[in-house]
Amino acid sequence: FFFFCAMAMAKTNNSVKSTLLQWRQSIHSNSPRKIRASTFRNVLLALTVLSIALWLRFALLMDSAGDDRRTNYSQDQAKISTISKNAKVPQHKKQTIPQNLIPKKSSTPKATVAYAVSLTSCGHTGSRSDPNLHEGAAVLQHSIYLSSHSNPASTSKYAHKLFAFVHPEAGKCSDIFSRLGYEVQIHDTPFNVSDIRGQFLKEHIVKSGCCGEKEYLKLYAYTLLDYPIVVHLDLDSLVLKPLDDLFDVMMESVDGLTDEGAVARSRIPVMFAEPIPKQVDAFFTRDYNMINPGHKHVGVQGGFLVVRPSLAAFEEYVSIVLEGNFKQGNGWGAKGYGGYFGAQQIQGICSYYYDYKHPGTAVELNRCYYNAMVDSPRQESSNKCRDGRPTCQDCRETPVDQIKSVHFTLCQKPWNCPQWTGLSDATKQLCRSLHAEWFRIRDDLEKSIAIKHGAVLSKPSGQLMPEVFHGYCKERGGYIPIRVNY
Repeated sequence: FFFFCAMAMAKTNNSVKSTLLQWRQSIHSNSPRKIRASTFRNVLLALTVLSIALWLRFALLMDSAGDDRRTNYSQDQAKISTISKNAKVPQHKKQTIPQNLIPKKSSTPKATVAYAVSLTSCGHTGSRSDPNLHEGAAVLQHSIYLSSHSNPASTSKYAHKLFAFVHPEAGKCSDIFSRLGYEVQIHDTPFNVSDIRGQFLKEHIVKSGCCGEKEYLKLYAYTLLDYPIVVHLDLDSLVLKPLDDLFDVMMESVDGLTDEGAVARSRIPVMFAEPIPKQVDAFFTRDYNMINPGHKHVGVQGGFLVVRPSLAAFEEYVSIVLEGNFKQGNGWGAKGYGGYFGAQQIQGICSYYYDYKHPGTAVELNRCYYNAMVDSPRQESSNKCRDGRPTCQDCRETPVDQIKSVHFTLCQKPWNCPQWTGLSDATKQLCRSLHAEWFRIRDDLEKSIAIKHGAVLSKPSGQLMPEVFHGYCKERGGYIPIRVNY
């Protein structure tokens, strides 16, 4: 074929030369000459053959490159196949984040914060199989890890240490907490009820609130003196984001006022835009659902307490209880710190301690972002703001990515696989999103445990709202417990 092309081009070359010669003679003689038609045909034929030759050459080059790509692809597939055969767990594609977008943190944590829970009994079933114990404690523990310095993917500056204050009556089910990494401390109630001097409190403290006098186990948070800050949470809580802003402000009493602390103060959402004092000994939220609008002294929500450990504070709390100055209808010190659920326990005494005994040392956080419970801001019967103000923020409109921690009270416990019947659409929508976060973290926990033990987990089989429950709730039969041992 190429020989034929060469001959054709040679013939055409002679024709072109003849034609140029005719043009030259025509110019010098000023007499026009006719160019033969065969010359044009030869030129056209040569150009056509040349175009075909160039196209075939390009096709041969592309086919050769394709052979190289197919060879490399086969080699890569062989490598992937070898890796998959040797892997103990399924391989997941990971997204690569540019290094300049990853926040840098020190390899050494700024401090270690203690996280504590209290166990007053072995749950509703009276045994270690109660999901309030193993499911709640496991997912809470993992959420704390994900938001601490211990997690390489977290931006937090603070490491964490877990504690469980366990009443002697609940000692038989505390082994679950030990396996989850909690340091178990067996404590009796920090006072004897029989020593309480006030008759009304002595008679009623054992039968009010969620747990009677046993709820005062939470006071042992003040005795963890080896840690600058203690966060006490209920087992139906979840940490979604690092709490570093709170810790930075509380650490200022140790480090002095810093730029870091000033930035943290500007970011903390505080109720009613109250100024943050120079030294903060506690952060908490209040439970406006337990009072009527306009109630003067609102109780602290006992499921979320961030405190500075202090043996003096612990002893003062105990002395207040033993004094027993709790008046029916008027609460602690007869100053109005009562009249709601839990007033004789942590909810009431913490409010009395920080608002009356030590004012200006604690901060009420905005409950839309911390210890979020998705409650309505207005009383249904009167449509008045529960906090007594003329206008109130609706926490049900808070974007999930702005919420720091959650308390599953109104939204119900995740391991009950609720469907939120009877709740408003606004409440139901945010509850669904927060339950999805709990189950996302539960799923991450189970996979991380499986990888640690070299196990392969099958896809969960639950069909009830999989976009919320991630396959861990069945249409019939309810919740699917965590399938791997801790």
